[in-house]
Amino acid sequence: MLERTRIVSRDLAAARRFYAAAARSLGLTIIEAHEDSFTLGRLADMATPVLRVKRAADRHADEPETQPSMVSLEAPDDFTVRAFYRAALEAGGRQVDYPGPQPTQGQGSYYSARVEDPDGNCIECGWRH
Repeated sequence: MLERTRIVSRDLAAARRFYAAAARSLGLTIIEAHEDSFTLGRLADMATPVLRVKRAADRHADEPETQPSMVSLEAPDDFTVRAFYRAALEAGGRQVDYPGPQPTQGQGSYYSARVEDPDGNCIECGWRH
């Protein structure tokens, strides 16, 4: 699971709807909501932030324009990866990679799916086994 990763959004309301729906399958929820940002965290540990989404217009003047980011979220199994994928698409996400096994280097295997959020950020959900 990630910890303290931040992405930006041009439409915070759309991002909030997307992440509230898509992250639920991973046991994540919005643990903080402000006018200019929101933070996802684990339901079991509401004090641990996982992902912060900040309105793009509220960046500091010395911060560069941001390009779409890629964020990877860990799932406990392939069922959860598929549930995340379905929820993300239903919440307005766009398909990047259909859920399935991915090539890996080294031991084990990796099952993942990728979607784009409403701002074009690539969100991967995967399970390593």
